[in-house]
Amino acid sequence: MIESHGELEIEDANDMNVPVNSFLTYNETDKKWEWNASNFMPRKGWCTEDAYSIKADTKEELIALVQEKVVPLYEAALNNLKTHGANYYWEPKE
Repeated sequence: MIESHGELEIEDANDMNVPVNSFLTYNETDKKWEWNASNFMPRKGWCTEDAYSIKADTKEELIALVQEKVVPLYEAALNNLKTHGANYYWEPKE
């Protein structure tokens, strides 16, 4: 089961709310895996620390969620840099 304890939900991650500086750790106290990340807002040019805070019973649940929701943003950014030499919003550019 995935629990969100942050300011933002992982579903809020998009081209204007990009999770950055993420950490995956095991919390001995409650025996849960935690994924924490800051929120980068390209339009404003700043980050809020620890905006994303998600807990799950297994590491695999969190990795799958990051691969689904966060990795596509980074793939779009990388493609934008490779093909256009620039990246503002982290969305695919044609």
